[in-house]
Amino acid sequence: MGPGVSDGGPAVVDGQDRAVDVAPVRLTRTEPGLRAVWLQTYDEAEPAFARALAERAGLPADDLRPAIRAAMFNAALRAAVEHHAWHTAHTHTRADDATARAEPATTLRTALRAAADGLT
Repeated sequence: MGPGVSDGGPAVVDGQDRAVDVAPVRLTRTEPGLRAVWLQTYDEAEPAFARALAERAGLPADDLRPAIRAAMFNAALRAAVEHHAWHTAHTHTRADDATARAEPATTLRTALRAAADGLT
């Protein structure tokens, strides 16, 4: 694994203050330029998600169904990261460091389940 990456679920940056991890995402609420870049990264990732989903399902790369699923999951990922950033307490003590590390994974699982439920 790369530096600072945990193997316990979604990648997290080890050894950094949790407030630092979400600070740029929090700024997307008030900085239009940063918001544009933030949304652009998700827009650029979506075709890769769609190709991966199509390949996994044995569908042509240009099939609409994987594109729709990719859009749903991409939106769920973005919403989960933003929700976590905007609703995370600014201070975590060392005692609740494990809780702080578990929160993003829990939020992400909830968002992906919601998107998956929307597919049925």
